[in-house]
Amino acid sequence: MEFADLGLSPDTLRAVTDAGYLTPTPIQAQAIPVVLMGRDVLGVAQTGTGKTAAFTVPMIDILADGRSKARMPRSLIIAPTRELAAQIAENFIKYGKYHPLSMALLIGGGSFTDQEKALDRGVDVLIATPGRLLDLYERGRILLNDAKILVIDEADRMLDMGFIPDVERIVSLLPKMRQTLFFSATMDKEIRRLADQFLMNPKEIAVTPAASAATTI
Repeated sequence: MEFADLGLSPDTLRAVTDAGYLTPTPIQAQAIPVVLMGRDVLGVAQTGTGKTAAFTVPMIDILADGRSKARMPRSLIIAPTRELAAQIAENFIKYGKYHPLSMALLIGGGSFTDQEKALDRGVDVLIATPGRLLDLYERGRILLNDAKILVIDEADRMLDMGFIPDVERIVSLLPKMRQTLFFSATMDKEIRRLADQFLMNPKEIAVTPAASAATTI
C-alpha cells in the first residue's frame, strides 16, 4: 500500500511525497482512511510508529474546507509536553504547505502576547499543552465551542504527569458533536476509562514500533 491509496487530496499527497514518503507505516495505513471518514479513533501506538502523521495528514484534508474565526479554533490537539507540541506543529507545516491553513502553538515559555495575537487572527489548528490552554481560556482569549476535531496525544504521559483533570475540563468545554482521536502508548484501566468517556464508537488501532529496544536497555 502507498499513500496514494489512502484517499488523500492531491495537494496533501504532494506534500507527503515532497517530504520523501511513499509507503505509510501500519498506523498511518490504518488510521488515515478512518479519520477521513470522520470516525473517532482509539490508537495504541508508541513514539516511532509514525503516529503524528497518522492524524495530522488527514486533518489537513478535513480542515481544507472552511474558515476560522477569531478566538474560535476549528480543531484542537492536546499534547503533554512543549517538545511534543512543537513536533506536531512541524508536521502541520510540512504536510500542510499546499493548504492555506493557520495554526497556533500554545506552550509554556512562549509569549502570551504573541499567542493571543495568533488566536485573535483565527486558527484552523490549535496545538497546546493543557496548562497554557487553560491559562488563555481563563483570560477569555479562547472559545472552544467551535472545535470540530479533538486530538489527545500520549494520554498515558498526561496521566503520569497529573494532567488528566485539566484534560477532562478542556474536553467539557468542547462541543459534544465532534471527532475525537485518542492516542496512548499503553491501555490500562484508567486510560480505557478516559477513552470510553471521550470517544463515540471508535475504531481501535494497535501497532508496535518497527524496532523496539529491549526492555532492559
